[in-house]
Amino acid sequence: KSLRETPDVRISPDDLKIAENALTYGDKLIRYYMTPRRMITMISAEEVVGPVLLDELHKSGFSRLPVYQDNEDVIVGTLHVKSLLNISEAKHGKTVGQVMQKQAYYVHEDLSLAHALKAFLKTKRHLFIVVNQFQEIVGVITIEDVLEQIIGQPIIDEFDQYDDLRAVAALRANEDR
Repeated sequence: KSLRETPDVRISPDDLKIAENALTYGDKLIRYYMTPRRMITMISAEEVVGPVLLDELHKSGFSRLPVYQDNEDVIVGTLHVKSLLNISEAKHGKTVGQVMQKQAYYVHEDLSLAHALKAFLKTKRHLFIVVNQFQEIVGVITIEDVLEQIIGQPIIDEFDQYDDLRAVAALRANEDR
């Protein structure tokens, strides 16, 4: 019998849902909850920080972006948009490569969300690049993606343009066919 079927449960249905999700999120694979590559906004390490770039980043709806060098298959770091809010950096013509976090963290798509959460906590990072068995970049996963699975509902903030990026990616893939 599940907790929901027990007649004398004094726990609210919402709390039961969170408890059930917390007990089962470790069985879920990263590949099903990551943001697919086609929906990722990446930025070149060579981009010069300035008002135009800041406006584009704000419009992207993402607070952290993978930073690439030469091409999008060579991720060299992560840009936290908040780090660009210091106006003095924009005035001095610094590049994204000079203000980004210089490490990129990778995780395999076949690992569990529990593994991802442990890695997020250990590294104190919020975004991992997801790779497949051929070490190809297939997406990104954030700590927010994992927390959404635990609480059972999306975390929407003021920068989110879409509630479900995976659904948008599927629609765009169908349009491309």
